[in-house]
Amino acid sequence: MIIFYVLMILSFVLIFINGLQWIFRFDIYNANYISFSFVSTILYMFTQTLIMFYLIGAGKKVKETIVKYDLSKEIYQDVIKIKNVLFPPLTLNILLVGTAFVLGGGVQTKALSKYWHYSVFFISLLHYLKVIIIQHRSIVKNNYILSEVGKELESVLNSKEDK
Repeated sequence: MIIFYVLMILSFVLIFINGLQWIFRFDIYNANYISFSFVSTILYMFTQTLIMFYLIGAGKKVKETIVKYDLSKEIYQDVIKIKNVLFPPLTLNILLVGTAFVLGGGVQTKALSKYWHYSVFFISLLHYLKVIIIQHRSIVKNNYILSEVGKELESVLNSKEDK
């Protein structure tokens, strides 16, 4: 779980620094703002994809466990709620960051005003802060769900052993 938080913070910091690079035109370890855009965007996309697929995989495992051991199906509704709350803003933010990245290329070719790029970039950065908060809540709730399923499974297995 800690890796998610490290990656979220690192992604945010790198994207923020990259935004400053676009505005003030400075290099970091001989990486100009264009090169640094690749690194920061790839890390961001990796982080979001990792979190998304972790929650998908955990939800699938919860569902399989509930079905296999005939546990209470109520808790799976919480899994669905997590996905309904997190995935729409997360997907939108991936789209916004990707759009900002592409618009940066448009600015370089002089096909677009830099203000379009800056606007989408700052909107996506602010929206990412909101997504980070939602991700934190979702991860905490997911851990609670896994814990509850584990407790319920343990009690079911213990009752079978007692028979």
